[in-house]
Amino acid sequence: PKVAARPGESTEGQGGRSEKMASESARAPSRAAALGLVGLLFCAMAALRVCADGTLGPRDLKKAKLVKGGDGSDYYYADNLAPGFASELCKDHGSAIGVFRGPYLQAGGHDRVIVRWSSEAQGFGVVCYGTSPGNMASVAFDEESFPRGTEHSVSISGLLPSTEYYYVVAVTSAERLAPVEKEVEAFSGWGGSPRAEEDSWSFLVEEVEEAGTGLEGSSLGIVSPGAYHSFSTFPRPLRDSPPPVRVWAIGDSGMGDNNARRVRDAFLNFTGGDWDLTLGLGDLAYGSGREYEYQRNLFDVYQEQNARIPIFTTPGNHDRPTSDMWKQTGPYFDLFTNPGDGNSGGVASNHKSYYSFDYGKVHFVSVDSQELGLHDDPTLYAWLERDLEAASKAGYDWIVAYHHQPPYSKGSHDSDREYECYKLRSNLVPTFEKYGVDLVLAGHSHSYERSHLLNGHFGHSSEVNKNPRVVKARWS
Repeated sequence: PKVAARPGESTEGQGGRSEKMASESARAPSRAAALGLVGLLFCAMAALRVCADGTLGPRDLKKAKLVKGGDGSDYYYADNLAPGFASELCKDHGSAIGVFRGPYLQAGGHDRVIVRWSSEAQGFGVVCYGTSPGNMASVAFDEESFPRGTEHSVSISGLLPSTEYYYVVAVTSAERLAPVEKEVEAFSGWGGSPRAEEDSWSFLVEEVEEAGTGLEGSSLGIVSPGAYHSFSTFPRPLRDSPPPVRVWAIGDSGMGDNNARRVRDAFLNFTGGDWDLTLGLGDLAYGSGREYEYQRNLFDVYQEQNARIPIFTTPGNHDRPTSDMWKQTGPYFDLFTNPGDGNSGGVASNHKSYYSFDYGKVHFVSVDSQELGLHDDPTLYAWLERDLEAASKAGYDWIVAYHHQPPYSKGSHDSDREYECYKLRSNLVPTFEKYGVDLVLAGHSHSYERSHLLNGHFGHSSEVNKNPRVVKARWS
């Protein structure tokens, strides 16, 4: 069984024990030995270390958040303190276009990411990016909504795995894009086969100069400090052995109040602003998942973090009132682009409320426990079987499932008494155990909990006393 930490224990100094447990797990005949559960408070957080190297806290000082003052409320990142340089197509950026939502990263992968943002200015969304803040010369355009006006979603593909990129978002006009419109399908980031970074930029310069748009002799423009950000692509699925994986799993965080900000700052101080991906375990916008509630309680609170770390979400009961999980419509689906297309790893679900993705040798599976999972949607369960079966045969080090309602909880929700929790215990958990899911993360119950390591426990909690064999390991 794989274990992160004991209840009530600080996660500091856990490395030696975790390494021992990891080695014991590697020697075990079956990796499908147990499940763990984490329920998260709306003002609580968890840093999930899927592997352990004996250290916690900042891992990379280049990415570390630096704090001014003692309360953590005033901070800055070290990745955009100096001016940057980007394609002239990104001349109109930041305050010049009135970015009021984002940018935020979606559907991260080893060779792609989707950048989303909203602007007051209307036009064509553009992302200029590169491996150095001094050369953000590659350009990707508004993908699905060209031209859409003030809402922008840009998919960047053909990226190198495990590589840090810098980017700036901008809005430009049809006139500025006209010189390259004829060649756009061959251009990096918009259909076709993406070109190498320098090739795509030289292509753009050549076309612009021929059109005489006034960019001759000046290929890059200055980007003011704070207007650009950095992100890192994921390791290659199954092929790369990344350093210890750090995940921020946070659920029921949708109050957007001082408690949420205190948790955010505490996590930033603890990690130095350095982690790999964020899991939003549902209920990200109280009370009904309206667009303005997402803006106030999610995007405004975690703006800097979501601009650097991809966030993957799963729907909760407070996301549902304004969104239809069956029709995939409403604010939840308008605002989030999760990787149901399979291009971030796993079996494509072709659905917006459940999906999977890979981070190196870790496979993540998001299940819609709020509606489709609760009401026995056959398409969801058929996809879940295919995805987990493929993952169990592929040789991942870890398989991690996450959804909103917990199958085991004695917090603010009692999984013995509440239908949705009890049903998910009998519906989902047998499938998870069948294919060797190592860890289950959930929200909903406003407390921080860990189950014992369980196997075959699908009924009432009293079953543990009647059949102690369902408990494979206990917290001591």
